[in-house]
Amino acid sequence: MNCADMCNTMMRGMMRMQGMTPAAMMAMLDACVAMCQMCMDACMEHADHSEVCRMCAQSCKACMDACGKMRDAMMAAA
Repeated sequence: MNCADMCNTMMRGMMRMQGMTPAAMMAMLDACVAMCQMCMDACMEHADHSEVCRMCAQSCKACMDACGKMRDAMMAAA
């Protein structure tokens, strides 16, 4: 739930764009990646025994990949 909350907050903030600087958006992406990494690592400990944990880990990885692509696109546009 922490990961989902972080991702939702980042998405809402980046879509609003009021007062958002590239540095602030990069920091939000980095925070989201860090939270997803932590969640993925925790879920991977149980992924062999729990389908829910395996799916959670996959979702966290997908989110990390999406944030990385967004970060790369922002860096290329700068």
